Amino acid sequence: MKRDVCVSVLGIQNIGDESETVLTETSGTYCLENGFHKIDYFELDENRTTIAYHLVFSVSEMQMSKCGAVAGQFHFIPGAISVADYWAPFGRVVFQVETEFYKLDVKEHCLDAQIKYRLYTDKRLFSENIITIRVCENSEDGFGSIKQGGIINEKNIYF
Repeated sequence: MKRDVCVSVLGIQNIGDESETVLTETSGTYCLENGFHKIDYFELDENRTTIAYHLVFSVSEMQMSKCGAVAGQFHFIPGAISVADYWAPFGRVVFQVETEFYKLDVKEHCLDAQIKYRLYTDKRLFSENIITIRVCENSEDGFGSIKQGGIINEKNIYF
């Protein structure tokens, strides 16, 4: 059974000396199916184009698919390297995804996940990334709460 949820996603991307932080707060749907937590939501990019996200969480790994002006499928498995095809307006990029850290914390009305990973192209480091995701049934626990107590930095990852 699908339930309406609030989704907060904090993404930090470091490319060389440049760092970009993006916080997305939106609504979506959640369901638990065969032990997998599945979340669907939409966000608007900087050009006001809709991107559809589909997240699948298990205890040991996470998958993220996005469709729209940018598209791709990412598979985050701690200690492993996976391959991701990424489509952007300028064309296709193949990334090697090295997942350094993944943690899933499931509570009664809230799901918290953190991923720290690196992207490589042609065996060269492209970016280092951290994503913190909070999915809650109650909007008081979701929107903005990722900024309090759930803030992370590159050296310390915690909730």
